[in-house]
Amino acid sequence: MKLNYDRKSKDPTYFIQVGIRNGKKVTTKNIERIGKHSELLKITDDPLEYAKQKVKEYNEKIKTSKVEYHITLNFDEKLVNHGNIVSNSTCNNIGYFYLKEIYSALGLNDYFHTVCEGRKIQFDLDLINKALVFSRILDPGSKLHTWSHLHEFYGDFDFSHQDILRFMDVLNDNYDGYLAHLFEASNSVIKRNTNVCYFDCTNFYFEKETEDEDVFDEAIECSSKTMYPKIIGTCYSNVTSKPCELRNLRCGLNLLTGKAA
Repeated sequence: MKLNYDRKSKDPTYFIQVGIRNGKKVTTKNIERIGKHSELLKITDDPLEYAKQKVKEYNEKIKTSKVEYHITLNFDEKLVNHGNIVSNSTCNNIGYFYLKEIYSALGLNDYFHTVCEGRKIQFDLDLINKALVFSRILDPGSKLHTWSHLHEFYGDFDFSHQDILRFMDVLNDNYDGYLAHLFEASNSVIKRNTNVCYFDCTNFYFEKETEDEDVFDEAIECSSKTMYPKIIGTCYSNVTSKPCELRNLRCGLNLLTGKAA
């Protein structure tokens, strides 16, 4: 930030000015008016020095209000030889590090460690879950797509596609507990304001060639069994639009707390 004023004017107006780079060009913009020279004479004997001090204070304020984010990279870490005949690109995705910080704050590593206790699981549940979560956000695709693009992430994501399928079985067995853990842990990351809450409901229809008695037996009561089964999804959110509760009424399951609907 710098001071901007018309040096030829007898009664200049002082502004705080910022430089903005647009490609190879740099443009300037006045972001705050300090005051006219004649106006400032009412509060100080030296308006120019007063304006310079205001610019200095503004710069100090910006420095102290900045949020710093530090990422540690170990460049001495050796790459694992996966036996690839053709070498892969050395350009790796490190943008997921920001997502990794949020993921770590949710304590999922400890949760999966608890799930593994007493079981002979030979693959890393937390590592697979990380890859699936990050890929769904950055590059949505199938589980096979996620696995085939693991080399694009910085770090050692070393597991097989079969390990992902085995992980899904474990996740299914612990589905309720997993979502309940996320619900509790996420409140420490982003506080929920439940003073005012909102409720919304959406119906999902899908076509079937034949009736499926099992689906309707488990579903909510319907007036008649048609060829168009219906699933009702509900969302209960707080005043800041953050979900408090999600439900699938066909399954009768609270999707965040893991409690029966």
